[in-house]
Amino acid sequence: MKKMIGIIVVIAILGAIVFTFSSYLVSTNKAGYYQIMQAAVTGRITVHDKPGMYGKFFGTITTYQISDMNYFSKSDLEGGTGEGAAPIKVRFNDGGTADISGSIKFRLSLKEENQLLLHQDFKSYDKIQSDLIRQVITEALMQTATLMKAEESYSSRRSEFTALAEEQIRRGIFETIAEEHIYTNLEGKEFIERTVKVKYNDSGKAVVRKISPFVRYNIEILQFVIKDIDFDKTIDALIAKKKEAEQQRIVAQANAEKAKQDAITAEEQGKARIAVARAEEEVLKIKAVTQAEKEFAVAKLNRQKAEEDAAADLTKREAEAQGAALLVRAGLTPKDKAEIGKDTAIGIAAELAKIQLPEVMIFGSGDGSPTNPFDAIGLEAFMNITEKISNSKDE
Repeated sequence: MKKMIGIIVVIAILGAIVFTFSSYLVSTNKAGYYQIMQAAVTGRITVHDKPGMYGKFFGTITTYQISDMNYFSKSDLEGGTGEGAAPIKVRFNDGGTADISGSIKFRLSLKEENQLLLHQDFKSYDKIQSDLIRQVITEALMQTATLMKAEESYSSRRSEFTALAEEQIRRGIFETIAEEHIYTNLEGKEFIERTVKVKYNDSGKAVVRKISPFVRYNIEILQFVIKDIDFDKTIDALIAKKKEAEQQRIVAQANAEKAKQDAITAEEQGKARIAVARAEEEVLKIKAVTQAEKEFAVAKLNRQKAEEDAAADLTKREAEAQGAALLVRAGLTPKDKAEIGKDTAIGIAAELAKIQLPEVMIFGSGDGSPTNPFDAIGLEAFMNITEKISNSKDE
């Protein structure tokens, strides 16, 4: 029994020892990190980049984060506080200064030789952030600023500034060429303008003067952002004035364009009104021509009708004349015959009115008795009436 208790005590003591010294005996590497261990006795350095636990045995462990961000910003909300996260001050080739805020996302090499070299040169991850990443960014931004004026980095060459800075972080600091140009101002005075440009080789690639540590340690840039360029007060005032002048120029240009468009619009409206007036006049002209053609056609029809009526009347008159001529040849014209017939009838009627008839006349069918008034009056009386009418006509 005592022996069993002794074993338990020994095991407990060993467990306490193991628990107490476990952090010296084993280590755990998390995903997204790698660790470099230096052995306690031999001093041998090994790299552990797989997630999990491994034997430490009192060795020294240095942990590195494979992918991380490095911030340089004036705002505490954009990457931390302190000098290590402050914006980077640069000076442009016109003397203007600015504080640049931004960030870079990088990834350390997964190759063991690069990891060992990085550990050998910087000894810790914090040193990599402060003495490597930030220093490379600072040098690249300062060198890029010398390639342009402050106001250019604000407007026309902003994207170029970012691209040049990132390229120099990745490849190294570019060789530059200084140039001088003589200009004459409006007053006739000459002045010298000095510019700095990147030197390019025959293949059109920028010449690198100083190779970047990112190349040496095979560090990859995943993202590079310049969020803000905070210029000094002098440059801000200059930019404000130029911005105001540019706005005035744009407004003037817009007004000129509007006036031009208004003129074009007025001209087109005038053309439209002329076209409408011409169309209306054309309609009136067509109506007038149509009316004239109609009246002309009516007049033509009336003239043809009149001609036809005249021809018919002439034909009628010629026929009447021919008939009268024939009657004349026969000794009596139709008119004369009609007048004679009318007068004869009138004369007979007048003479008959003068005859004195007996108040009582007896007619009969016996022998020697008259059967009509003329027989009663007598044939001689009728002949006398006729003769009187003819005599009166002859007179």
